[in-house]
Amino acid sequence: MRHTRAFLFFLMVSSAPLYAQSTVAELNDAGWKALQAGNGRRALSLFNEALTLRPNDPVLLTGAGASLHAEGRPRDAMTRLQKAISLRPDLKIASVVLGEIAFAEGDAALAIKTYEAALKHAPGDPLLLSKLAGWKKETAAHSAFEEERYDRFRVMFEGKAEQATASQAVAILNRAFWRIGEKLGSYPSETIVTVLYTEQQFRDITRAPEWSGGQYDGRIRIPVAGASRSPALFERVLVHELTHAMLDAIAGRRVPSWLNEGLAQYFEGSDRDAARRRVRAAGGAIPLRALERGFGRLDASQAILAYDESLLAVGVMLDRPGFGWHVLLSRLAGGQTFAEAIPNFGFSYEDLEASFKR
Repeated sequence: MRHTRAFLFFLMVSSAPLYAQSTVAELNDAGWKALQAGNGRRALSLFNEALTLRPNDPVLLTGAGASLHAEGRPRDAMTRLQKAISLRPDLKIASVVLGEIAFAEGDAALAIKTYEAALKHAPGDPLLLSKLAGWKKETAAHSAFEEERYDRFRVMFEGKAEQATASQAVAILNRAFWRIGEKLGSYPSETIVTVLYTEQQFRDITRAPEWSGGQYDGRIRIPVAGASRSPALFERVLVHELTHAMLDAIAGRRVPSWLNEGLAQYFEGSDRDAARRRVRAAGGAIPLRALERGFGRLDASQAILAYDESLLAVGVMLDRPGFGWHVLLSRLAGGQTFAEAIPNFGFSYEDLEASFKR
């Protein structure tokens, strides 16, 4: 259920139909390429120019909607996408993108309605069926939840007993957002949804490994049983998952998992010295390249080692005064791999691993 711009861009670029050679075709092609490169503003300009020539073209409207989403304007994006679908109900890509945006914005009813309608034109489609089943299950689980909103944040919780915890979560998220954004050089405008669960609800919904204290998959999901007993831990987990949400909005799945987890630990305030001691005691190391695609397959002891290595590797970059985090993340969002991007900053994978391989 992870909602990322990288996933949407890939899907849109691979699914967009081709036109016969024309000015509109050239603008359309250039728009999708700009979108794939992470340049939402340029893409929007190109699609809007094409729409002046062909104002009711559903593919161009879909491109404009995706570009608006990339520029942090989800409500405007939804309007364009809904128009595209009204003109061509069988345009699956418009439905896919609209459903993703609607669900991320908290409009589960629209997301479900959109995918149900799309399935009439693509019966048995595995992507639509899988997403729809997940959304319906989650919506049923959240039927009794209330929510608190502030600025870009929505915190969902069950019952009045959790009202104070939800208010606390909103305050923590808002403070941390500006601190993280300042360091990364970017302040994503997308709505960030946080769901506060019981421990059982958290395990049932997320299927997270036992060692996981929270999860981000397009929404921040946290068990709150211990929030009153350990407010400091509650804050750390919230800040950790917020970092994932912000990195997702900036560069999507193009951020390697170890970099994502290392930055999340840094912002939550993890102790690098303690991490270094644990890595030395472990007597071995996991190559960072083996940690690019997630930690979910690791057991508890391996996960601890992976997290510690990630923090230490990120620390090497953090120790460089004025390190260009915004530039690095922009390169990743634009399609470069980390191995391709990092030499521009005077580092290699080997330099980063030296922090824990000594």
